[in-house]
Amino acid sequence: MVLSDTSFDMNRRFRRASDCYLLSVISRLFAGSALTRSGHTRNFTRLALSALSVLSLAACVSGITDTSDDQAAVAPSSGGGSSAAGAGNAVFNSGGGPASSGGTSVSTPSGGSGMVASGGASSAGTSAGGTSSVVPACTFPNWVAMMPYSTGDKVLYNGAGYIATMDNPGYDPTISTYFWSPFPCTPVPGSGGSGGSAGAPTGGGGAAGGPTNTDPTCPLNRLLVNGSVSFDAMFQPPWAGHVAKPLYSYTALCQALGTTGFGAFANSGDMTKDRRELAAFFAHVAKETAFLEQTDEAGEASNAQDYHGRGAIQITGESNYQAAGQYLGKDLVNNPGLVSTDPLTNWQSALWFWMINYNPGTAGVQNCHQAILAGDFAQTTRIINGGIECPGSQSAQDRAQYYENNCSALMVDPGTLLVC
Repeated sequence: MVLSDTSFDMNRRFRRASDCYLLSVISRLFAGSALTRSGHTRNFTRLALSALSVLSLAACVSGITDTSDDQAAVAPSSGGGSSAAGAGNAVFNSGGGPASSGGTSVSTPSGGSGMVASGGASSAGTSAGGTSSVVPACTFPNWVAMMPYSTGDKVLYNGAGYIATMDNPGYDPTISTYFWSPFPCTPVPGSGGSGGSAGAPTGGGGAAGGPTNTDPTCPLNRLLVNGSVSFDAMFQPPWAGHVAKPLYSYTALCQALGTTGFGAFANSGDMTKDRRELAAFFAHVAKETAFLEQTDEAGEASNAQDYHGRGAIQITGESNYQAAGQYLGKDLVNNPGLVSTDPLTNWQSALWFWMINYNPGTAGVQNCHQAILAGDFAQTTRIINGGIECPGSQSAQDRAQYYENNCSALMVDPGTLLVC
């Protein structure tokens, strides 16, 4: 704790008052001893000592209320603040150790306060109006998705420092603010940017130098605080060498949300429901596309004139291509390859399936959007692939796990209806 000027003043005056009280007591003792003498000598001695006691006490009281010494002891610093010094006044840092063994020297700017960095070093180089401290260099390792971190670990993310406030399995520092906090550090010249994992998705953020695919007007930015960087972080698989396909552009997703009928996606006004919906949609997309690495059903070509699974939700079957095409105003029956080659059509078809389509054969008349707003993630799995995965297959459990991971990253409770 750094002592303020007021603290030094009160401390100094308290010591003066103590000295005055001690002097008064000594004077009274001498006066009492004089009583044992006789005659004029006793009376003269008593009067002399009493006068000395009164004069000494008056001088002390004057010293207590006089601030001239205090002003001399606390001389103005060059920044307009004050510098406190004095042997024996130890200032302690946050770790509980003394700042120096021979007193303290604290320089504070006008309107600010001095800080002592952890480890006992005193601050220096303050500027007017601010607060100075010893800031470490940004030499921490780059954050890597899906790498376990322990409380206290420090990383770099897009050139900024972060410290883990809780153990976590590699959550994005910009999304999972419960698990990470900013950690100020001084940039190292030539170190460049950082962020994302090795092999960041093509056309997205997360690579050195920051995001390359961020739409500042995207409605999802209120849930994904760093736009495409946060988007990329939510599609990091538990294997090495991840490279997302350019088809899954964040900008195209933002554009697709402007399509008629899709504006309510993750936009109810209830942050819990909106975060759950985003987490659920991304969980199914991760499952269907192998974390954005696959555009077409395994072994199939994009230009094949058939209706195999394509795109973010892997819509399948001629009836789905026809219904989606009619809604979007695109001929997907004759041009099915658009779903896995055109980024906008890809996301539009996935959002059509999520917001408009329903699967009465296995899930009734509810669509995915309605199901997740009701807190039922399991129902979204039934709608997407319930005839194959429900009840309780490993694939359905994987979807639920991805959803829970996303909910943790977005800091929202996933609910209880998870596995179909």
